[in-house]
Amino acid sequence: MSIWRLLKIIASSHSIVSLVIVSTLLGCLTIWSNVGLMTVSAWLIAAAALQPAVSELSIAIVGVRFFGIARAVFRYMERWVTHDATFRMLTCIRVWLYKAVEPLAPAGLAGYRSGDLFTRMVADVETLKYFFLRVLYPPLVAILSLAGVVFFTLYIAAGLTGVIIALMIFFGLLGPAIISRWGGQAGKEAVAARAALNAALADTIQGMGDLAAFDRISGQMNKITALSERLASRQDKANQANVLAESAGFLGMNITMVVTVVLGIQLVRSGELPGVWLAALALAVQSAFEAVLPLPSVVYHLEESLAAARRLLEVADTQAAVTESREMAAVENLVPSIEVRNLAFSYQPQSKRVLNNVSFSLPPGRRLAIVGASGAGKSTLAGLVLKLWQYRQGEILLGGRSLNAIPAATVRDLVGYVGQDTYLFNASIGDNILLARPAAKPAELAAAVRAAELTDWLRTLPKNMDTMVGRNGLALSGGERQRIALARVLLKNSPILLLDEPTAALDAATAQKAMHNILQVMAGRTTMLITHHLAGLETMDEILVLDGGQVAERGTWDRLMAAKGIYYRMWSLQQNVLADGVSEAEFDRKT
Repeated sequence: MSIWRLLKIIASSHSIVSLVIVSTLLGCLTIWSNVGLMTVSAWLIAAAALQPAVSELSIAIVGVRFFGIARAVFRYMERWVTHDATFRMLTCIRVWLYKAVEPLAPAGLAGYRSGDLFTRMVADVETLKYFFLRVLYPPLVAILSLAGVVFFTLYIAAGLTGVIIALMIFFGLLGPAIISRWGGQAGKEAVAARAALNAALADTIQGMGDLAAFDRISGQMNKITALSERLASRQDKANQANVLAESAGFLGMNITMVVTVVLGIQLVRSGELPGVWLAALALAVQSAFEAVLPLPSVVYHLEESLAAARRLLEVADTQAAVTESREMAAVENLVPSIEVRNLAFSYQPQSKRVLNNVSFSLPPGRRLAIVGASGAGKSTLAGLVLKLWQYRQGEILLGGRSLNAIPAATVRDLVGYVGQDTYLFNASIGDNILLARPAAKPAELAAAVRAAELTDWLRTLPKNMDTMVGRNGLALSGGERQRIALARVLLKNSPILLLDEPTAALDAATAQKAMHNILQVMAGRTTMLITHHLAGLETMDEILVLDGGQVAERGTWDRLMAAKGIYYRMWSLQQNVLADGVSEAEFDRKT
């Protein structure tokens, strides 16, 4: 099944199909030119030994020059076209894979290790570069080339045609049989071993700090060494089978040529074959084996390609967390309001509900704070509003329309989001902020930087906005990364703000300043603020307290404080955080 789906993906591009046809014809012309060169050269030498008139050899002399030049030209063109076809195939596969994976992110890809997913997207796709050059191309060229040899031998020595073709087929299949018997499985195992090694290397690089902190670097290196040795052993097994198959191919070529010479001598003696054609026939058979010799590697590369293709298809066939019909059209001029009605959600059908019977309304321009301890369902609610997950019970309305009827792209254009773990690209600070709106004016960028409390910090950097942040912002502190993420969403200038713990990584003083600026930016925008830091919430229009996935309390700050319930206890504990040194985790546990 994998092979047909892979072929279907490739065949979707008419340009690739055309290149495959052209490259196959050029490959055949290259081999036929080689056969012609060797055949005419052998005939010319044999005929010249009889000392005929030069005029009788003139056609053969021109033929040698023609086939010598033609072989070089066709070989160059064949290499050019086959590699062009290969690169276009890889591009086609990468585009197909991206289109399949993009709707899955991020929720649908949660079950994959980052290193393994990276291997599938890069190394497995790269493995498929051999699918055309080493799997599809050689059999096509071999079949067409040998068909030409059949016509030649029928014309020169019809009695030998059956024997020559039978030997070519036998030795042409012997090599693949050897590979299939001893090295075919090695191709599958090599792909799996390479994936495991790449995943371990990615984990090692990403977790180097933790490995060093817990003194586990040597243990991780031992694991990587074991995986490297496993990959090397699989590749060694495959190489041994390849060498054996290639040896069988060369042995078959020599045996076939010897049989051709022995039987050809009998035909010469009986007068059925002119003597000057004996050497030409033998060299024609030898040069025709150029089409047979690549066949043994077809089996190995086929197994390797199929193993890589199955891994890609496994990702592409992953069920998306949010499904959308192709007929779903973009929605324009939506009112920036959110309404949630009796919403219930669980990540797995039989698992405990993370949210249960949650309802609230957020009119345009209003500000809602959702608070609660870790695990209360706050971030899950944010993910549902962003269409990272799809709800089945209850309803979420955006601008009065069901969220399930609005394309995810429309939702994410309308909502500006800051999460707890925003990714920063290995680029400059300015580039990371401009990701939200590349066409933003310098004044707009500067305003977003000021609102996120970045101005003073940027002045301390030698390159200011052009300072590189490192891979995922590793050159920055957690607070600096969070403020860049905040500046990014402020620059986006969306009518709805969804802020999920926007000050979680900031110290108390900076968090208070940032929150003050955030509240100013909120003015006139529909805002949903998810937090368990309660500073500044007095100005919110409504506060929703989640406890165990349910709405435990709701109301204004004054009302909740007067009720002296869950919110009051959370607020009271927070006042003692700095004085008592209570950690964030301990604060969550107590509340």
